[in-house]
Amino acid sequence: MSIPKGFGSTRAITASVALAGLITVTACRKASVDPAHSSAETPTAARSNEEAFAAALNQLVSSGGDLIRLDHFFATDDHVEVLANVERLRVIRIDGGKLTPAAGRRLAEMPHLEQLHLRNVEFDDAFVQEVSQSRTLWLLNLAAANVSPAAVAQLAQMPQLRQLRLAIPGGDNSYAAAVASIQTLQSVHLIGIAITDEGLQELAQLPALQSLYLDDTDITDEGWVWLFEHRPGLHVHIDQKHHDRDPQRH
Repeated sequence: MSIPKGFGSTRAITASVALAGLITVTACRKASVDPAHSSAETPTAARSNEEAFAAALNQLVSSGGDLIRLDHFFATDDHVEVLANVERLRVIRIDGGKLTPAAGRRLAEMPHLEQLHLRNVEFDDAFVQEVSQSRTLWLLNLAAANVSPAAVAQLAQMPQLRQLRLAIPGGDNSYAAAVASIQTLQSVHLIGIAITDEGLQELAQLPALQSLYLDDTDITDEGWVWLFEHRPGLHVHIDQKHHDRDPQRH
């Protein structure tokens, strides 16, 4: 196999492809006895999951690209370990799975990773705390039902973080306060977080904020009036639509 320039050493990529094959064998052996997946994943389904991963990885390597997208997938720490060996990776999109803090640590160590999108992936505070050690990520997209405001506040350690999309059903103003502590943010999108006028005022204090997307809030008309009086140039979407007073409305 020829290794595209910028993907790290031949040894690292060869190890990645070999590990992908090992994961396939392991997953097929375990699928019929793993109680966590016995009803949802048969050995055939597990094999399809790993075959999809191997195909995506081979496409990534052969094309010389820097983005991998794993839709309708079940990601584990083993998959992240393989991806971490592809040094050129800039964007990772994963839809489905369960990751531990060890995977968060490996993602944070990736030297060129700029965007991380996790949807329908189970993880916890410790995972987020590990990811917050990244020196290169500037966009983070997390659907994180089990993550606390304290963990979100840890993201303030990320020097490059400019865009944050956070979906936390049942969240409240404590998450707005946590996000407001991330002073580098230019764009914020909060979903399922029922912030009030108080939370909106917290977010408005972000010094570099240019765009604010909010879904499922409890903000009053008075709250919006206050926002546009204090941040008149702010680009605002509410529930997937431009706010009536958004200066960039079209």
